[in-house]
Amino acid sequence: MDLSIIIPAYNESHTIAQTIGDYQTTFPDARIVVIDNNSSDNTGGIAQGVLRGGKDLLLTERRQGKGAAVKNGLSRVSSDVYIMVDGDGTYPASDAARLLKVLVDDRCDMVVGDRVSRGTYASQNTRPGHNLGNQFLTSFISFLAGQKYVDVLSGLRIMSRPFVNVLDVRSSGFQLETELNVIAAYVRAEVVEVPIDYLQRPEGSKSKLNTIGDGAKIIWFALMNWLSFYPLQPLGIFATFAFTVSVILGIQVFVIFFEFGQMPYSSTAIAAAAAGLVGLQSIFAGLILRILMRERRRSEVARLLEMRRLWNAKLDE
Repeated sequence: MDLSIIIPAYNESHTIAQTIGDYQTTFPDARIVVIDNNSSDNTGGIAQGVLRGGKDLLLTERRQGKGAAVKNGLSRVSSDVYIMVDGDGTYPASDAARLLKVLVDDRCDMVVGDRVSRGTYASQNTRPGHNLGNQFLTSFISFLAGQKYVDVLSGLRIMSRPFVNVLDVRSSGFQLETELNVIAAYVRAEVVEVPIDYLQRPEGSKSKLNTIGDGAKIIWFALMNWLSFYPLQPLGIFATFAFTVSVILGIQVFVIFFEFGQMPYSSTAIAAAAAGLVGLQSIFAGLILRILMRERRRSEVARLLEMRRLWNAKLDE
């Protein structure tokens, strides 16, 4: 079984050697791909010093953002299974090995390291707002994707070749994990979350995630994917709002009609009619887009199933 380990790294000079060494020891036959994401310290140089020549690979991604770095790494290797892990030393390779076993034994599409269930993320993460933000985003994205998740922002993920092949990574930054979960729900991929131990960051290492700024980008990105993948839901909500406005204004118009015996020609009547038309247009637009997206979704699900058959056959050998 071919195995590649994708490690995006930005200013991780304090931890990158430890992370690479840990994964080299646990997965001696795997190919490690480190993507130096435009670091301003010596992350790339330190990584080059511990990577195995002729086997491992060091890439440089000038576009700032984890999504861009991971996309670069995935475009350079072809494997049966991919391990994606942050280079900050918080995800031990022993946990990755457990998750890999789950993916191979159960033949699922993606196994995610759940930092929340054991409470280690809450205890190790001391930045204000991080824990609350992770809970909110997990609930929000679970609602949008129509699938219950526990930790949507985990940086440890084991992914099968079929799932990686259907990915079209469009996020540039920390929206990456959100995108992976949303796409998995869209193509009906089997996702399993396994509790792991989230380690304390070594001295000198700090989180690159901005609680408010990156949190807002993740929410906006999730909303745009919701509109793209499930158009009838948001347009249906908007249509309901428009119809409600139309009914409220329309009641006022009919009250005047029954009271004075004539239909008033006023801005209220025009607004009621306009709101009703907007609601109808939203519903019809949502239905048309849903039909188009349903056909596209069926095609993507069928493609994933076919690739999964080939993948399972190779692992069975």
